[in-house]
Amino acid sequence: MKTQPLRKEKQCLNCGTEVPERYCTHCGQENTVPHETFGHLVKHFVADIFHYDSQFLTTLKYLLFRPGFLTKEYMAGKRVRYVNPIKLYVFVSFVFFFGLFTLQHEDGYEGPVIKTQVMGDSVKVFSGPESVQNALKNDTSKSGRRMVRAFDEMKGYKTVAEYDAALAKLSPQERPELGERIMTRRMIELRRKYGNDQQKAIIEMFKHNVPKIMFLLLPLFALFMKWMYRRKKQWLYADHAIFAIHFHAFAFILALVGIIFEYFLNWEWVMNTASWVIFGYLVLGLRNIYQQSFGKSLLKAGILTFTYATAAVFVFIIFLGLIFGLFL
Repeated sequence: MKTQPLRKEKQCLNCGTEVPERYCTHCGQENTVPHETFGHLVKHFVADIFHYDSQFLTTLKYLLFRPGFLTKEYMAGKRVRYVNPIKLYVFVSFVFFFGLFTLQHEDGYEGPVIKTQVMGDSVKVFSGPESVQNALKNDTSKSGRRMVRAFDEMKGYKTVAEYDAALAKLSPQERPELGERIMTRRMIELRRKYGNDQQKAIIEMFKHNVPKIMFLLLPLFALFMKWMYRRKKQWLYADHAIFAIHFHAFAFILALVGIIFEYFLNWEWVMNTASWVIFGYLVLGLRNIYQQSFGKSLLKAGILTFTYATAAVFVFIIFLGLIFGLFL
């Protein structure tokens, strides 16, 4: 296809720098006439699509089958051939959570994330006013007492506006403390939206916020890696973060495959197998990047997995606490 003709003027239309030949040495824009033909637009579109596809497929191939390779390439400065790690994470995580939540809306499918033991235990606590009071009847902590009072308070109001109007009639000394007011308002909102199905309310809030939680956990994963490999002075925190991004992208892809098999074929063993494959990928990735023995990599992968899982539980608990005002 014929290329666009060059402009006679040598000043770049984008930045004003003098252009010696076809491309500006300052910003890289092509110094062609601004009025493009339709054929030239199609050419650019096709070239961009195939360039991105080629870059993405190359990245995907090495991401799936060569643990740690993309991180080593990035650290070596070889970056043009591959999708930027952050762009890769954003794209893969979007596809993963979109697929997960889409399937969860079909036929009551809950998915492996919602069915984890931690999630199940947490949901049971919030399954309704009676179960909350039963679960916390022996809890003498400030948060426990506040939660029971909040559930008692919400029974007398249909809307948050009614509750606020009742509070306005009380003196400052008679009003509940801030945390209790926030929790009561939240309970009224949830009951208005979901009825008495508090379990569904918690699950829905978790689903809508779990991508944010994972985005917060990813830097923690890199921080644990930096601590674990603190003797390798040449590795900065950002270097560990690149591997964390690639590892999470791989985990999301494999988890989505497992979820799809479980949903359509009811093969729960696929998800269990995927979990072990993800762990094995972590071991090999650590070994390939940090050049340590397989035994050391296996041990550190185990410690890293345990620490990360523990941190995830704490982050989830804090997340629930902030939603319901437990820590105010």
